[in-house]
Amino acid sequence: MNKSIVFVLACFLAFQSCELVDIDSVEPIGVVEGVRPLYAALDEWDEIISLPPQPIENIGKIYYKSPYIYVNERFKGIHVIDNSDPSNPIRIAFIQVFGCEDIAINGNILYADNYTDLVAIDISDIHNVIEVSRVENLYTAEAKLYPEGYSGYFECVDDSRGFVIGWEEAELVNPACLR
Repeated sequence: MNKSIVFVLACFLAFQSCELVDIDSVEPIGVVEGVRPLYAALDEWDEIISLPPQPIENIGKIYYKSPYIYVNERFKGIHVIDNSDPSNPIRIAFIQVFGCEDIAINGNILYADNYTDLVAIDISDIHNVIEVSRVENLYTAEAKLYPEGYSGYFECVDDSRGFVIGWEEAELVNPACLR
C-alpha cells in the first residue's frame, strides 16, 4: 500500500478519535472513571498572592533558582521550597496562580500562565509577591472547555460555576460528555 495513503488514513483515524460525542441520548452508564473541571470564581481567578505552604497534590513542572526550588501545583500555583541545605529542604511558601501549568524565571521575575493570561510576578520577597505585568488573553479560553489530550468521559463545563482552571480525575455518575 502506498505510504501516503497509509499516512492519510492514520491522520483521519486520529482526528476521528478526538471528536466530542453527544451522549445525551444514550442510556445512563452509571459510575465511571473520568475527569471533572476545577473552577475559580469569576471574581478571583486572576488574584496572585503569597500563602503559607500548601500540601503538594498534583505536581507539575519544577524550576530551580538558587536557593529555591519552584514546584508547579498544576492549575493552582507554585510551591516554594528552600533548598539551602539539600539534606533538609523546607517548604516556605505557596504562590497562588490559578490555571498555572508552566513557569519560567528570569532574575527576580517569575512568569506563569494564569488561565488565559501570562503574568510576570516579582519574587524578590517570596512572602509578598507582586504582579508586575500581565498579557491578557494570550491563551484561548476555548481550550479550557475540554480536557487537553484526554480521551474518555468528563463532566461537562458549567460556565455559571466560574472559569475552568484545570481538570482532576474523579468518579462520575452518568456523565454527559465524552471525547
